[in-house]
Amino acid sequence: MFELHKKINRFKIKLGYHLKLSKAISMPKLITVEPTNHCNLKCPLCPTGVGDTSVEYGLFDLEKYKKVVDIFSKWAQTIQLFSWGEPILNKSFVEMIRYASQSPYNIRSVTSVNLTVTNDEQIKGLLTSNLDALHVSIDGATQEVYEKYRVGGNLETVFNNLRKLIAAKELYNSDTKIVWDFIVMRQNEHQVEEAKKIANDFGIPINIDCVRTHLKEDTLNPTDKMIDTYGKWLPKNPQYNNYNMDTKKRNQSMTFCKSPWMETAINWNGDVFPCSCVHTEEKDRMGNIFEQSFEEIWNGEKYVSARKELLGQPNDVETICRTCKKNGYPGREAG
Repeated sequence: MFELHKKINRFKIKLGYHLKLSKAISMPKLITVEPTNHCNLKCPLCPTGVGDTSVEYGLFDLEKYKKVVDIFSKWAQTIQLFSWGEPILNKSFVEMIRYASQSPYNIRSVTSVNLTVTNDEQIKGLLTSNLDALHVSIDGATQEVYEKYRVGGNLETVFNNLRKLIAAKELYNSDTKIVWDFIVMRQNEHQVEEAKKIANDFGIPINIDCVRTHLKEDTLNPTDKMIDTYGKWLPKNPQYNNYNMDTKKRNQSMTFCKSPWMETAINWNGDVFPCSCVHTEEKDRMGNIFEQSFEEIWNGEKYVSARKELLGQPNDVETICRTCKKNGYPGREAG
């Protein structure tokens, strides 16, 4: 029954944006839930890493989380259990994965960790929780390069924990896919091939991704300003650079964003945002799932206005989607 609901919902999502409906006739198929926005690292392009004071910090309560999963269980295909912090710092993290993946929900679960503070019990839990994909952020092949961005991290610790993960995957006959995520920036672009070789030695795939100018500010500001401010992080090799350093524009930009029909993001205190690219400042929230029903939020004034903005329909309500569109959807893949 749940699978039928999800299949019908996918059809309704496509119908909604093709018919240019600002009021959704579907529910989101992708849910991002923030286990916590605390982090043990100080990554310089991340608002959490630099100690952004525009947000409150906390942990998602397990019982409240279960209620959120219950709400979306009929429609959600995938739950992303990471956002603006290190998920492992929430002691209920493994149980969160288990709850979403249990029958009859069977929601596909994906997470991303830095693997610097993971213990053996958590490693076992991750590999026996029915987690579908575990992404590990490692942006360097040596400590000297790695710590330029992952400030406060120890690469030897990360590699040791990665070995334990791979061994546990085999020991518990786990289907969890372990993936190395390598964000290319000027400080590490010379180590891309070395990282690929190390990943191959580990026997895991590696994703090579291009750095954004800033994980919060690029949504809020024009691209040329962001390049002027954060250009020192952008790779010199155009193969790994999403930006043209001469024109100070993105090489490719999205022409249309489908996110307000397809997904939603919920931070640790229940605040709802249109996608995981938006940093969780209260002024940009669509509502709070602990204070009103999700249906009221999903087709409330802000969400409807966001869809109108993306559809080019008349709209007087300012939303973060208007700003993001104006700046070329900087957090999204071109398409």
